[in-house]
Amino acid sequence: MASKKSVRPASMKKQQLPKEALEIVAARFRALGDATRLELLQHLMDGEHSVQELCELTGMSQANISKHLSILSEQGILNRRKQGLYVYYSVADMTIYQLCDLVCGSLSKRFAAAQRHFSQ
Repeated sequence: MASKKSVRPASMKKQQLPKEALEIVAARFRALGDATRLELLQHLMDGEHSVQELCELTGMSQANISKHLSILSEQGILNRRKQGLYVYYSVADMTIYQLCDLVCGSLSKRFAAAQRHFSQ
């Protein structure tokens, strides 16, 4: 049985990145590759929140949330703003909205197709 080869259309061809650039991309995906960080991002996509607000929304400890927010901030995904005793976070990289829409939309279609298959 021959396997199908997936080929990107010519109109979508991109220049290949050097290894150093791929390491940066991999670090970004690693930062997004954690369910806790994705949960925090979901809340922050609704607007700016303090660490304390995120603790209330998620039920997680301040230390845990701060650790995850730090990782997302280091990757340039979040902005960090200090006001008095509180630290507020917001989405810095607006492409995160598009990325989440693409991934969630793709998964939604995939699971819908699987559900149709099993409900027959």
